[in-house]
Amino acid sequence: MESTLHRTRAATAAEELSPAESALLRALTDRIRLGEADAALTDTADVDALAERMLAALPTVKHEADALIGPFYDTASLANWRGVTRQAIHKATQKRDLIGLKIGDGTRVFPAFQFGRTGTPLPHLRQVLDLIDRDGIDPWGSALWLNTVADEFGGTTAAQALRDGRVEPVLIAARRAAHAWHADA
Repeated sequence: MESTLHRTRAATAAEELSPAESALLRALTDRIRLGEADAALTDTADVDALAERMLAALPTVKHEADALIGPFYDTASLANWRGVTRQAIHKATQKRDLIGLKIGDGTRVFPAFQFGRTGTPLPHLRQVLDLIDRDGIDPWGSALWLNTVADEFGGTTAAQALRDGRVEPVLIAARRAAHAWHADA
């Protein structure tokens, strides 16, 4: 009886989900069925804690630039997901190991594309930023450049090429873009 009641509640809740929420639930269900969660889902697992940790990995900031660069984390959600302090996030941004973008209210947001599945920052990001925006005056432009699909990266983005280990083509393209931008200035 209890499992039938649980299934009925789950079905009702699933009907109330947005298309994106339903897609996320399906993707999680598929991965669980493939056994990708077996190590975490033991009989003694704290499922609520696991759900909280999974939700912490989701970007939390809605912004008008979501379609181009987003989604975004705010400092608190990024620090929580990565298990670091706000100060560590600030320091990584200052060193240009992360891209932090100021939005209208003056807060900083962090595009999700610059993180791997485990929260690891994009490799070689500082090198690329030093080429395309040496003075750090246009982080929005840098984020857009890194997250725009281009033929020179095989139909992916510079960020994906870096993630795939294709560093040299990205550095070459960054040098070329910087040269073109400086020539136009």
